[in-house]
Amino acid sequence: MHSLPVFLRLTGRPVILTGAGEAAEAKRRLLERAGALVVGEDAAASLAIVADGDEAVVARLRARGVLVNATDRPELCDFTLPAIVDRDPVLIAIGTGGASAGLAKALRQRIEALLPARLGALATALHAARDAIRARWPD
Repeated sequence: MHSLPVFLRLTGRPVILTGAGEAAEAKRRLLERAGALVVGEDAAASLAIVADGDEAVVARLRARGVLVNATDRPELCDFTLPAIVDRDPVLIAIGTGGASAGLAKALRQRIEALLPARLGALATALHAARDAIRARWPD
């Protein structure tokens, strides 16, 4: 296993985003959906996405101890961003470590087709019923 898959709670936390264009805007939308505060390069943050893969920006951020994702530059990444199947609160992440975004996308599309849109509602209902389930079946 080349990476440790984790789910980060970013609500209210600053995340640096640099670069411009559609790649940067897609990353901005993703960060905002996760509740992150998108900030510029000079801000204090623990994570950064360098949407244009600028090696100098990556080096400056790393020198500050910031974990960096450099879009389309897996050799510069401390972490990668997976393809995501979102059935909130159920999240499925598909990662290839930067080897093939196309493969991750194809897998995401297949998984999305298999899972019902209301899967998240089921997870929420099961959470709400947890105490009753445990009371009825304590083991």
